[in-house]
Order: sequence, then structure tokens, then C-alpha cells
Amino acid sequence: MAPGISTQIITVDQLTDGQRMAWKAMQDSNFALASPYFAPEFTEILATHRADTRILIVSRNGTLAGFLPMHLSRSGVARPIGGPLGDHHGFITDQPELDLEAALMSAGFGVFAFHGALADQTAFLKHCDGPPEISWVSDLTRGYDAFMAECAANDAKAMRNIRARLRKLENLDAKVVFRIDDRRPEALDALITAKREQYRRTHALDIFVAPWVQATILDLFETREPGLRGLLSTLEIDGQLAAAHFGMRSQSVLHYWFPVFWPEHANLGPGLSLYCEMARELSRDGITQIHMGPGDYDFKRRLGNAGFGVVSGQAQRPSLTQAVIAAGRGLDRFAQSLPLGRASNWPGKAIRRIDKWASVHAL
Repeated sequence: MAPGISTQIITVDQLTDGQRMAWKAMQDSNFALASPYFAPEFTEILATHRADTRILIVSRNGTLAGFLPMHLSRSGVARPIGGPLGDHHGFITDQPELDLEAALMSAGFGVFAFHGALADQTAFLKHCDGPPEISWVSDLTRGYDAFMAECAANDAKAMRNIRARLRKLENLDAKVVFRIDDRRPEALDALITAKREQYRRTHALDIFVAPWVQATILDLFETREPGLRGLLSTLEIDGQLAAAHFGMRSQSVLHYWFPVFWPEHANLGPGLSLYCEMARELSRDGITQIHMGPGDYDFKRRLGNAGFGVVSGQAQRPSLTQAVIAAGRGLDRFAQSLPLGRASNWPGKAIRRIDKWASVHAL
């Protein structure tokens, strides 16, 4: 164990006013933590809907060094706060070299599995499964027009196509209404219904099947704190929803989260049009970055003029939980070594799907 490291695991209601102030101060001092994911309010909302929410408080030589909000599951696996909702996570700290393994040893649990940890925190970089993956960002620091110009410089053809879609919508003989901060509960209900249908159609895991997920989204929709606000944005054509997005924002960062569009309007590119309008309006309201998360998607490459690294992996100490997980990972590596073609990937895909299912259902 690293010298001087001590830990304490608490429930959210045990967080003192002084500790909460220290959390906010650490977040405010580091723009890498400007995402709403790192706001204490996000952890507090999760705690109202998931009894397994905990905060690992790390001290070094008796001085508070950082916080790691998490879910401590019944299976003995600790996961980042938000479970499958958590695209970005990490220590809230002003000491990015904080030792995660030492903290685990002190805390006493066996495995911390992460999937979008900040790569600039060496605590996670030391335990990742591979090289950092880019998490895409629309950087609006210099304003919307400069952002669009940078995107055009990176991919002129793609930006011409996007602008053609925008002009097509502008010239449409119909009533087009953008709502950047749509406060209608029925519009949020429509988005969730459409997203669940998309999951069903694409055979993706429907995370909304878990009551805590929908309850968290509804709470975020009502949250209007400076460091954390749910934000629903919509595009309507002749009174019909064409595209919608629900995300959350801090004072300077919007996290792009749940986008949907309705197929009958697909030829107009409503999702891209809504994104561009959100970027335009929010750049005037203090947002300097839109975080789109990792993933090799065309729209992220086209609208991402910046990014930062995230890593996946696990930190562990010897335990029964660690042994079971290691056996599963060994099976995956063995299958990968066999000349089975695409079938070599099946064990790994199954393990990842089971892990996500367990995360959704708080197991």
C-alpha cells in the first residue's frame, strides 16, 4: 500500500458540509472535472434511487486527497457512479496521480471495474485494458461560427452535407420550432418511448427497463442547480416531434446523452439540425464544450473538433470476486487465440453484455 493512504467508505447522507465544499473546490479547480458527471448533485440524485451508492473518501498523510463516487454491488464488484449511465468518471481530486490500487487495498473491496475513466488520471491509466480511446468534444470556446469553421477545415465534404441539411430545413414550407430548454414532461416521455423503441429495433440493451434509470432521468429533468441541470431540447415540424435530445449540463459543459429522431423526418437530418442549433444557442449561455463521449460514429468525427482520452479496465486485489472475473477474462483470451473467426469474439461479447446487464440491475 502506498504510504500514508487511508480511506473511508460512506453513504451520501454521511458526507459533511466541509467535505462537500472540498469536493466542489476540487471540481472547480480542474476543468477536466467540469462535466456534470463530477458534480456532487449527480451522486446525490443517484443515491436517492440506488441503495448501493457509496463515496470512497481518500486521504493522504491525514489530509483529504479525493473522492470516488461508486456503486458497491451485492456481487462485490464496485462500479463508477451512474452504472450504464456513466460515460465519464474518475477521482474528484486535485492530485491526478492518486493511487487507486492503494485505495482499494485500504477500503477492503476486491474489484473496481471502470469503462470511461479519465486517462489523465494515472490511477486508471495503470489498470486499463488498452490504449486510451478518444472521447469526442465539440469545442465552442471561440464561439459557434469558429466551431463550424474548424469542423469544415477537418472534413469539408461532411460539413457541406450538414449545411445542405440545415438549409433544407430552413427552406421547408412548414412551421419549424426549436426548443433548447423544453420543459414539457410529455416531450420527455416521447423521447424515452422513442429511445426504447430504438433499443428494441437494434437489439441493444434497454437500460430504461430498470426503474432507477427512469427515476434518475426524471429527477435530472427537474434539477436546476448551477452545477447540474437536466436539459431537454426538441425540434418540431408542424407540431410533430422530429428530433429530441436529453442531456445534462454544468455551467460550462453539456453532456450529449440521449438523442432520438423520428424516422418519418429522416430525410431532413433533424438530429444534426437540432445538435447544431443547440451548439449555437448554448455557446451564448456559457457552454464551452459539448461532450459526446467515446465511440467510432460518423457524427462524432464530423462534429468533434477536440477530445480527451478515456480508458476501460479494472483495479483489483485478491478476492473471490476477482478470481471469478479473472476466469472469465481468461476464457475470453483463450477464445481469441483460437482460429474460430468471428466466433472467437463471442465469449468476450457475452461477458461484456452480462456485466452491463448486472450494472443496469444493480447486481
